[in-house]
Amino acid sequence: MKTHYHKNFYNLEIPYKDGMLLYNIINKNFVFLNKEYSDFYNDKQKWEMEQYSNMLKEFEDAGFILKDSIDEKGLYLKNFYLSRWYSKKLLFTIVPTTSCNFRCPYCFEQGIKFKTMQDDVKEKAKSLIEERIKTFKPESVGVSFYGGEPLLEKDKIIDFGRFFKRLSMLHGFSYNADIVTNGYLLTDKVALSLYNDAGIKSAQITVDGPESIHDARRFLAGGGKTFKRIITNIRDILTLSIDFVIRVRVNVDKTNINYMDELLKALSTLPQRDKKLEVYFSPVTGEADKTNAFMSDILFSQEEFGRVYVHKILPLLKKYGFDFERYPEIAYVFCGGITPYHILIDSDGTIKKCYDLVGRENESVGDVENYREDDKRVLFWELFDPLSEECKNCKYLPVCGGGCPYKKMKEGKNVCEMWRYVLKDLLVKIYELKEEDNEKG
Repeated sequence: MKTHYHKNFYNLEIPYKDGMLLYNIINKNFVFLNKEYSDFYNDKQKWEMEQYSNMLKEFEDAGFILKDSIDEKGLYLKNFYLSRWYSKKLLFTIVPTTSCNFRCPYCFEQGIKFKTMQDDVKEKAKSLIEERIKTFKPESVGVSFYGGEPLLEKDKIIDFGRFFKRLSMLHGFSYNADIVTNGYLLTDKVALSLYNDAGIKSAQITVDGPESIHDARRFLAGGGKTFKRIITNIRDILTLSIDFVIRVRVNVDKTNINYMDELLKALSTLPQRDKKLEVYFSPVTGEADKTNAFMSDILFSQEEFGRVYVHKILPLLKKYGFDFERYPEIAYVFCGGITPYHILIDSDGTIKKCYDLVGRENESVGDVENYREDDKRVLFWELFDPLSEECKNCKYLPVCGGGCPYKKMKEGKNVCEMWRYVLKDLLVKIYELKEEDNEKG
């Protein structure tokens, strides 16, 4: 019986010069096809000719051409739903306090009450954590410490970290932890303590521009500046002889985008940046009830940010020696909130399903003393279908996941990620930036 073939649904085809750029979203294979290969790829009759069998095998091996018996869309959807309901990894987010020593104007936590986790809540949280671990029997456990500013309660973080390390020895799972912090209190001594005592091996720190821009956006509660101290902390940590990674997050909107050159130039002087420093960019997002009213005029849409990322940020990353060849990661489940495998323990002991709901009492799905898997609030999240029919038939689904489930809950529709709008442009830009290096080399 003759074998028939089809193009992989998840291929992106971009006419380029006298050929084609071809990228597969699932396996990330990315090639330039000259005219000969491009003509072959676009002529299905040649696929069945013996003289082209070697060329066909090349396309098959790369996953660009598949046998008709293969259903790549069905396989992705199968893995999507399997991953949602079956995981060997258990995730916890712990918020030791919603208090913060900063007063950033775009913070989603504006308007919430500042609360610090009390000792009785902490002990009840530990009981819930151990019960979840005994129930799920995970192979690995990931923990993220979040806030507010979690380092305002450093001792609680270390206490939790030691607790998880004991559990990992007792129950035989691997343990990894990170912290999301503004970086002001994260000195090298604090980082060393978090690493040794709590098993924390990475920190996300936000730096929103060069000194003058950052200090105008991310300032202390009393109005003090923060940039110099944060950069000093990062520099000191990078010189430590421990495997501690700093992930610098840059929040971007229309007011600071033109200052990224100056910021990346400053970051490029940090030590060991090729080993222990990562830099990534994210658009500031906001909703009317969570940010100041003026913010709506300065925020990028997903599509706008995508264009800025491709045409401004990527060339700057290359200019200052940072990794610019970054392709969107595929995932089967993009939000832990719609799975049974992630629990966010807020500072007051309530359980949330989403980072954006920290400190919002009316968004709880239970608490550390009375958390039930059969609670209708829990099941509303875990049974929520994040995918529309359009999503299931969209080739960008593996790098989007249907967008944010919480936004869909609120707006009644899926909100596409930026890749749908700019991935082809991103691929062209990455290819051209790499070609510049090849021509020089």
